[in-house]
Amino acid sequence: MDDNKLTKFLTSAKLNGYSSGNAYSKGKIAGTLEFSFKDGKLKYADIYSGTVSFIGQETVFDNNIPQWGMVYYGAILDDSYDSKEVYDFLRGALRTMPESLPLRGKDVFSNNKFTYKNASEGDIGHFMGYEEIEEADNVIYEMHYSGGYIL
Repeated sequence: MDDNKLTKFLTSAKLNGYSSGNAYSKGKIAGTLEFSFKDGKLKYADIYSGTVSFIGQETVFDNNIPQWGMVYYGAILDDSYDSKEVYDFLRGALRTMPESLPLRGKDVFSNNKFTYKNASEGDIGHFMGYEEIEEADNVIYEMHYSGGYIL
């Protein structure tokens, strides 16, 4: 799969997935939630477990063959914050993802309360990254992610 085809598809899939607020279905594996998006022979699947802290995996399939994937782990670090408020803000940040590298949100996104920061290394074929949400320079949420092409 070429990079342009993948990034275009990932952008559409992710904008229709978690960042959209669309509901996830009960996953095939006990304790998981799952979202899928299809466009022709391409399919995106996001499967995760947890709420305040969570772990998950995104996979892109071409004709039912896994081509690309990303794993992630994150958590709200300060339990005094309302998870709905934090995750609603996160969804807004994720909708700003750069189309050239649609892994997570853009480098910095802010509203009147929170600031989202994202940094990644590599390219769509092999990458790792870290995102966080701060309030007044206090990190209240973080997530680590990595992935790339599956050969």
